[in-house]
Amino acid sequence: MARIKLQDVHKHYGQGAAAFHALRGVSLEMPSGEFVALLGPSGSGKTTLLRAVAGLETINSGQIQIGDDLVAAPGRHVLPERRNVGVVFQSHALWPHMTVFENVLFPLRESGLNEAQARPRVMEALAQVELQNLAQRTPGELSGGQKQRVALARAMVANPRVVLFDEPLASLDVELRRDMMRHIDQLRRPDSSMMYVTHNQEEALALADRVVVLFDGHIEQIDTPVRLCREPQTERVARFVGSGNLLSGRRVGAARDGLAPVAVGDYSFEARDASLGSQAQVRLCLAPTAMARVEPGLPGLSARVEHVFFQGNAYAVDAVLQGVVAEPLSLVLPLEAQPRRGDVLRLQVRDAWVMPEGRHSA
Repeated sequence: MARIKLQDVHKHYGQGAAAFHALRGVSLEMPSGEFVALLGPSGSGKTTLLRAVAGLETINSGQIQIGDDLVAAPGRHVLPERRNVGVVFQSHALWPHMTVFENVLFPLRESGLNEAQARPRVMEALAQVELQNLAQRTPGELSGGQKQRVALARAMVANPRVVLFDEPLASLDVELRRDMMRHIDQLRRPDSSMMYVTHNQEEALALADRVVVLFDGHIEQIDTPVRLCREPQTERVARFVGSGNLLSGRRVGAARDGLAPVAVGDYSFEARDASLGSQAQVRLCLAPTAMARVEPGLPGLSARVEHVFFQGNAYAVDAVLQGVVAEPLSLVLPLEAQPRRGDVLRLQVRDAWVMPEGRHSA
């Protein structure tokens, strides 16, 4: 089994007051076969966490287990090559003097297999990423997407217990990125866990079973992609994932069946509320797609359009709420809405989430 378990993991660089704390008490458990994405801004600790699991960083305290093996703890550090972990880096990390076949062969040769024994497994791995016909080329003869597929085949060929991805698609264009996402998804196995570092929300939300959002070396929220977007637990998560809008509102009635009547200014609507809180003042999270333009004069919020960006099948709009508080709004509106800079839009809320009380992080 390829279960991964981290308990209260700390990692810092330097000593004393000048020390930089990259990980601050991170605890996480992944069952075998799960795909977890680590998402967060630069400096949040996601790459350090992945490197600690790989054995490329030693931790200062806490424990890391892979399967039944304790691979990291105070006084214990199992070397990367003994953890049975595959790693795919952003830079491909292919040996330029070796052929594609030889690059993928390398982990099997290191494990003691000769070329004749390993050849079927190498060719099977290359076939899985549709590169079996390029086995005799060198990396210099490949495109960026092909190089990353070779790196993926090399990471998978030895049937590792864990596969780690460190921003593997960051250097690829949009179409190649989508293609690589399909290859990664096809290679998932129930006996191998996957941990994926990215700053790209599309990748994290599309691929992962759960997403771990990190800020300042600690975990802010762990959840499924759907819940992370629809039910963020802190304001930092709401702003970072899906560009959620945060508005101040108030309760205007008791919650029932998970819905609470709330109001922003003189406009009332229902919001999902799992907190069963009692505070009169609330913070509301609204996704950019959760508001619809309606005719002037109908109940709704008023917002002045500041910028309009055509997105092909919709408009992305930066606006400012009018009235009580001039709060910024990010909107995604359909083509028929036809927003223009300077317009004052009337907006009705189709979906909103009452932020949990006491979790309004800055």
